[in-house]
Amino acid sequence: MKKSLLLLFLVVTSARLFSQPVVYFNFLSHNEETNQWNGNTFYNANRLKLITLSNYFQTNGITWNMQSDWTYLTNAITKEPALVGTSTNNKTILRWMYEDKGVEMDPHGHETQYIYPDLVKLMDSIGLPESKVMGGTLYNQPNGINLWTNLINGQYGAMFPTKFWAPDYMMGGGTPMHVADLKYYGIWNPMDTANYLTHYPANHLRHIGVGCSIKIKSGDTASVIINEIKAVVQKVQSGQYPSNGFYLQTIFFEQADLNNLAFYNMVIEIADSTNALVAGGNAQWKTLKQAYTEWETTFAAQMFQWECDDVTAGVAEHTQENMSTVFPNPSNGSVTLQISNEIFTKQATGKTIYELKIYDGTGREVRKQEIKNQKTELLTGDLPSGIYFYQVKNSNQIISSGKMVIE
Repeated sequence: MKKSLLLLFLVVTSARLFSQPVVYFNFLSHNEETNQWNGNTFYNANRLKLITLSNYFQTNGITWNMQSDWTYLTNAITKEPALVGTSTNNKTILRWMYEDKGVEMDPHGHETQYIYPDLVKLMDSIGLPESKVMGGTLYNQPNGINLWTNLINGQYGAMFPTKFWAPDYMMGGGTPMHVADLKYYGIWNPMDTANYLTHYPANHLRHIGVGCSIKIKSGDTASVIINEIKAVVQKVQSGQYPSNGFYLQTIFFEQADLNNLAFYNMVIEIADSTNALVAGGNAQWKTLKQAYTEWETTFAAQMFQWECDDVTAGVAEHTQENMSTVFPNPSNGSVTLQISNEIFTKQATGKTIYELKIYDGTGREVRKQEIKNQKTELLTGDLPSGIYFYQVKNSNQIISSGKMVIE
């Protein structure tokens, strides 16, 4: 009975890993360095919208990452004591949103005055837990402000010099005036500002891609945004994007725009339509933390990188099963991996080094070895019976993958 349950678990896991993956959706908001937060009327009106939207999202299982800069945070610190009441369970608004409604809170810094550790210090004073996500940065700037490289190993604050903060992830990948922002799915460790798309595991800080640029703006129509959201799911489910991919797609809005009733209603309409995709089983709601935790566990923290709307190679990915094979399969002692002539030719030049990795049904790496010949023997007699997955990789790309059974 115990063995049957284990095999059932492994079969379910393998079906999940080798079918088309789901898309993880999340609403994400910013508040900017604008003086409007200083006005009581504007701040109070926005506060009411935060309450109603938080309630609506929680009721419908919708996730939200609220990312704040110093202007809003300092106003929240000074204004909230006079506004606390039963509508927020006698808590300040941000603490109530986090503790009672499950909204994740991250710093988002333009760094004109307060740099990222300072923002975290302000959030600390509100009673919020320290986020491990850096909510936006100019990814390719070699100097100046807003340098993500300052935070690779952590940084001390400017306004609060004793405050130290070391994030694990940075979100997005912006450019000045957002003219050429990165539009990538996946998670990797960027090398530097000039080689941002190069995976460099020695760097601690990871980029968490948020996919296509889906932003709700005043003047938009809900149908346009909804079609963009549906297109992402369609490309994943139709195989136009790789089946071994990790797809997190944020739906962005400016927090201040919630004061406009038409905009607020549009957010609700878009949320309802996305929820219909979730109900269909091809999507899930996940906060940023929930998403990167999923990547660390189910996806075994494997680097993945895919540009939004790049579908040509995505279709080709489905032919990669022919680039390697294992036999016998099932096996009970040893397995031979045979790679295609195309891979072997590149290997023989000495310019490309390929590596084989094997994972068990939980995503834990159990074998790793360099591939030196077109046929490579793998000793598997010491591995427990079950379903396993293999990947043929170069330094930063999965070339081929498959599954095998050990009896």
